[in-house]
Amino acid sequence: MGVIEELQAGIDNGQIKWNRELKNEFSCKEFHSKEETVNSITLGDNLEYMKWLLKKGYGGKINLIYIDPPFFTKAKYDATIKLTDDEGKNKSVKHLAYDDVYDGELSVYAENITARLLAMKELLSDEGLIWVHLDWHSSHYVKVLMDEVFGSKRFENEVIWTYKSGGTGKRHFSRKHDTLLVYSKTKDYYFKVPKEKSYNRGLKPYRFKGVKEYRDEMGWYTMVNMKDVWHLNMVGRTSAERNGYATQKPESLLKRIIECSTKPGDLCADFFCGSGSLLAAADSLERKFIGCDREKLAIATAKKRLDNLGTDYYYYLTNCNSYIMDDFKVIVKNTMKLESDAVLVTLRIKRFNPNINLNDVVKGDREFIKNLSEESPIELLDYLLIDDNYNGKEFVATEIVDDISNEIKVIAKGNLGIIGVDSFGNEYIDVIYKEGFK
Repeated sequence: MGVIEELQAGIDNGQIKWNRELKNEFSCKEFHSKEETVNSITLGDNLEYMKWLLKKGYGGKINLIYIDPPFFTKAKYDATIKLTDDEGKNKSVKHLAYDDVYDGELSVYAENITARLLAMKELLSDEGLIWVHLDWHSSHYVKVLMDEVFGSKRFENEVIWTYKSGGTGKRHFSRKHDTLLVYSKTKDYYFKVPKEKSYNRGLKPYRFKGVKEYRDEMGWYTMVNMKDVWHLNMVGRTSAERNGYATQKPESLLKRIIECSTKPGDLCADFFCGSGSLLAAADSLERKFIGCDREKLAIATAKKRLDNLGTDYYYYLTNCNSYIMDDFKVIVKNTMKLESDAVLVTLRIKRFNPNINLNDVVKGDREFIKNLSEESPIELLDYLLIDDNYNGKEFVATEIVDDISNEIKVIAKGNLGIIGVDSFGNEYIDVIYKEGFK
């Protein structure tokens, strides 16, 4: 029995039978919100996470699944992190974001993708669509797998996203497009066809009876159903949207997918969420979201992105005790009592010892990171999360602090929980109890 048949047989028999049994329970580590929300982001293996979602009753509940999985490029990808040394000089450091190697074996890649596609099929609603984002390395292989998992009749579209950026070659045409495979679970899927401009020949009016025409600075055009080739810019090097994460996708692309595949309030999911483009786009369009990634740096980038947008969400992971406890110390410099028992607290970071895995930093940058850790460790502290009334169990992030200067002013309503996040996604915690504000 082949991989697909073996995995599918388990589902058909009412048993979610994957390569291994469910080993992990995902627990809420942080709650980034002032009001309750169903949005969430999770650090962990996405197959384990999807099995957990099925166990929690999410089967058939997700309206849109978009994934941008590894493309089987047999390469490793870096994220660029911008740092400042003790002399104020800026430097870009490369850190491993993820690898796309799979031991160089197509069979290993295919088995990994297939297991996850089967889980996604169970999670997808009957009205839902799944969009799988690939390129020339693997789109043809994954197309065959998706025909088997979803059925060839459920193949709804092949969308080509073409762009200007990318490599060139002397032995082949320049590769300037990605492929998005769109499948449904049933024939009753929701889809709203977007419109786009179609310019008239010669940019002159046709004046056909019953045809509405428009004019802009280029000339005359009509509005037609959007075609399956999309011309959208990548995230440019100088774009405000750019966060340095490898293979970051533009929000304009994700917004188009979300708008045509869902309605406001629908649930969108990305199980290879990277730096969180789908999550940010879904939130801006008033959709609910869940995201997952196994890489700590990806989740840290996505969390900071959502925090800066003021987005409400839960943060889940398998090990809730993974904060680094002893290498981060914040002390109270002074306090001032406010109304309703709140206290304005001025803080100072007394100690920070970064826990950086230098093996994940490219060789040419390791000495720089090592010296910075020893001489100016605060430069490696990216931002702080504040819980103004920490209960010792769940961390409710009520404020994000980017300016980590000598003095940090926050308002405390009870015990003060402080999480420091370094530039590589590691989290350190310290607690200042309210008795210390007197």
